[in-house]
Amino acid sequence: AHARAVASEMHSGFQALRAGCPMNLGARFQTPEMTDAMTACVNRIEEIWADARVQFGGEGRYLYGAFSAADAMYAPVASRLETYQIPVRAGSRSYIDAILGHRAFQDWRTAALAEPWTIDDYDAGHTAVETYR
Repeated sequence: AHARAVASEMHSGFQALRAGCPMNLGARFQTPEMTDAMTACVNRIEEIWADARVQFGGEGRYLYGAFSAADAMYAPVASRLETYQIPVRAGSRSYIDAILGHRAFQDWRTAALAEPWTIDDYDAGHTAVETYR
């Protein structure tokens, strides 16, 4: 029930972070100016991750111990936090590293980078410091 609830929150929430940090698996950007709304999103995400890992994670690297659908739901957020170099707590950094190192995430990223098309001005206003294409 807990995993379904946090997955639902991911599905419908964090609009300020989504708007301020568009999903991009092909680049790394300078940290944007964090609005109060974006900071609130990051704080809530870190709270969810810490709570799930303490209550249900046991000795595992993921929210509920072993990799689950909830982790798949949070992979785009983990990626955004990495892509935009948004500072996070040590526990969140560990979780982000686990997600980014998971084979399913790596396969997803590889497939995305192989796509031939891009969206013009998708990342307008963000300064790339590294690109992977």
